[in-house]
This record gives sequence, structure tokens and C-alpha cells, in this order.
Amino acid sequence: MSRWLLTIVGTLLISFASANEGDIPFTSAGIASLRGKNICDLQGEFPVGVAIFLDHKKQYVLDCRERDGVYAVFLLSKPSKNCGLVDAVLDLTPLIKAGESLEFKCYTGTEGGTTWGKWGQIIGLANNQQGRKRFVSARLAWRVNVKEKRFEEINGEKVECDTAGYTD
Repeated sequence: MSRWLLTIVGTLLISFASANEGDIPFTSAGIASLRGKNICDLQGEFPVGVAIFLDHKKQYVLDCRERDGVYAVFLLSKPSKNCGLVDAVLDLTPLIKAGESLEFKCYTGTEGGTTWGKWGQIIGLANNQQGRKRFVSARLAWRVNVKEKRFEEINGEKVECDTAGYTD
């Protein structure tokens, strides 16, 4: 009798755990539909990802996630431990090249920077040759506009990135 009870309870717990998973697939179409929704609505787990706060008040986060060949960065407001409201999405899947990664410590002559309060203002795709180069030029770059809730591509300006680790 107790075996049946354990089986039923176990089945119910698995059902509830599955019901709590997000229902939006981590595909280009799925991530495009996330604006205005919670990032925790995405299906599955994300073993590869980086998130950084954009301000000292910790009201905004850049959250980069990668899985199954899909690579995206999200501008989140109202962040909690692993969730937050998606204000903007940048699907990097068709843009990223082999050896590149998204860098958060990028800068132009007048914006961004490598100190904590300036991280994430300018982001870029760059190849640091598997860690052999610390400072690299971004092949593609974007300005993170928190007020307008969007990523603005930077054209015609040189963007450099510091690929060293992230400690504040």
C-alpha cells in the first residue's frame, strides 16, 4: 500500500515540477516573443550563461543565455535571483561566428568602459583567440539603451572590449 502511495506522490511531484517549467521554447521565434514577459517563461535549464547588473541600484540586468546552438542576450528589469521582466531581446544566433563571444566590457571613444559601473553599456561580439588576447576589437557592437528599452547597433565607430573576467 505504501509503495503505491509513494508512486502516486512521486508522479504528482514530477507533474507539478514539469508544470512549473516555462512554456516558451528557446528558439529564435520563442525568444522574440519574450518582450514584456518573464525570462523564467523559457523552457528548460541554461548551463551556459552570464548576467551582469547595469546600474548600482541593480534595477537592470543583461542576461546572456546559450543552449542548443541558440545564443541571445536579454535586457531585464525588475530582476530577481534568476528571473526578470524582458524589456529587449537581441538574438545573436545568426550573427555570432566561431570563436566569438559576447563581451560586456566594451567602449567607444565616449561611452562604455571597463570599470564596474560602465559594464554593459556597450556590448560586442569579439574573438579573444581562446583567451590569448585581453583587448580586442568588436566585430559587431550595440549600445544598451535602458530608457528606450532596446539594443542599438553601433556603426562607424571603433569599439574595443576588455575580455578579462568580471569581478566588482
